Amino acid sequence: MKKILFLFIFLISCISTSSTEDVESPIIELPYQDLNGEFVSEDLSNKKTIIIFWADYWGICRQELPVLEANIDKLINDYDVIALAHSDFDSTKTWVNSNLKGVLKIGISSKEIRDTYKVIGQPLTIILDKNGEVIYREYGYIPIDGF
Repeated sequence: MKKILFLFIFLISCISTSSTEDVESPIIELPYQDLNGEFVSEDLSNKKTIIIFWADYWGICRQELPVLEANIDKLINDYDVIALAHSDFDSTKTWVNSNLKGVLKIGISSKEIRDTYKVIGQPLTIILDKNGEVIYREYGYIPIDGF
């Protein structure tokens, strides 16, 4: 497990973005429904973005999200972090309210988002650069607690 953690940290630290001092980054928008039932659109062009696709009925997801939330302060300076569920709205909201503290951005993924990022299972972690390009993609549990 330590080997996997080291590899994950190494991959993230090696990922670099090109200098864009003279070029304005395009606005990258991620529209999703939040747990208040509102449709929001996140501007993802200001830093890299970690998106966790998960489901409240899947055990590994239920283990991963509290760990992610507990370590969010180690990530938010360098990353936007969003967890998008592809489970039922009501059961997701109930699980989140019972198990998380409200620090992590949680939303409901849409078919368009899942199609765009080729989500065929969960959990899936992707990291996007400032231009919205996928620079990292991994299915299964990511040992986030080592950041």
